[in-house]
Amino acid sequence: MVKIRTTPEEFLVEEQPPPPGLITEDDTKLPFAVFELTKTGWETQALLSVISKKIGIPVSSWGISGLKDKRSVTSQLITIPRNYAPKNKVHGNGWTMTPFGGAERPLKSGDHRGNRFTITVRDIIHRDVQLLPSRIAQVKSVGIPNWFDSQRFGSASEGFLPGQMLISGDLEGAMRLHLTSPQPSDRSSRRRDKKKLRLLWPNLDELELESIQYKPFKEILRAWKDKSNTPHEAMMAAYSAVPRSLRGLWISAWQSEIWNGVLRDIILSSYPDHLLRCIEIGVGGPLLYPRAPVGRRGRAKRSLIENIAQTLNTIPQVLEMPTLDETRMGHMHPSMQERITSIRREGHQMVKSLGIKMSNHERNTVVFPTDLEASEPILDDLNGSSKHKRWKCTLSFDLPSGSYATNVIKRLFQ
Repeated sequence: MVKIRTTPEEFLVEEQPPPPGLITEDDTKLPFAVFELTKTGWETQALLSVISKKIGIPVSSWGISGLKDKRSVTSQLITIPRNYAPKNKVHGNGWTMTPFGGAERPLKSGDHRGNRFTITVRDIIHRDVQLLPSRIAQVKSVGIPNWFDSQRFGSASEGFLPGQMLISGDLEGAMRLHLTSPQPSDRSSRRRDKKKLRLLWPNLDELELESIQYKPFKEILRAWKDKSNTPHEAMMAAYSAVPRSLRGLWISAWQSEIWNGVLRDIILSSYPDHLLRCIEIGVGGPLLYPRAPVGRRGRAKRSLIENIAQTLNTIPQVLEMPTLDETRMGHMHPSMQERITSIRREGHQMVKSLGIKMSNHERNTVVFPTDLEASEPILDDLNGSSKHKRWKCTLSFDLPSGSYATNVIKRLFQ
């Protein structure tokens, strides 16, 4: 398996600005100030909380178009109301916020046109080096399924998503996953708190609240242990104490898993097994990639590539994100309808009582990376040996908003 993100500097993401008209450069009269945020080693939301404290503004004031990965160097535009805006550049450890212009309204999710990626890929075997030009040619002519990749399902634990628990009507199960299941990204204090809660669950009455170090968990548990509420009211209050943005991610992860499953059904019914490459990612997978096998000369048959491309053109070009809104059922693919109608009544009641909102936007089923280029592979200075050589190269390409660069890497190298 190839390696990426050896350092943040080897995974560069440059957000492509919104279409002309939304952002005006050097305009200080419009009601929202626009800044360019460049960061290294920060999650977007976590960094905005830090900056809010530094310059003294509400964290809810920010307008952003997309969330960017922590293990990367990224640049993107952000907005804040003009009356909160600093006049000059602001910077801190691993980030810089530079005045850019103005806007009539705050940025919202999906406003940007896409992202430009520049990624160093390491630990490439010689066979992949040989086949890379052919694979790039196939991707350019055929495209790739527009999967939600594993990053989308980071809230999954024990093979389940908190959003999946909510949709099934199990609020306590969703909270248990959040509070007790370890995640690779957990820092030491959160790991210790989760272990403590896991050992006590469900006897939380025995918990000493002050023994919990992670502040967000302490706020959730304080609401849960409030004796002035009924058990149901206490659990609802605990859910409300989970940050709104995180609750939204729980639901969008569930929607994405359903969406991936529907696209997988479509691809499986459209191609024979020998033309599909299968990659397991756990929850949300497996991911399937139609590709023409390469012959002895390192090339695939042109006719086979054309057939694969023609088949991709016959599948639905977009799929609507799943919701529980019965008025949208007629717009959904039959496979999605089947998944939605299997949800029990308790799930519908839970969604209604919690006031959960679901986006029902359409998503393209196939994506074409544009301006896809690869540098000449050279020996990898960090991997391999004199006997088992490994290579590295740099890929650069553009993707529309919401598409995953790691999806391109999987198609080209795995």
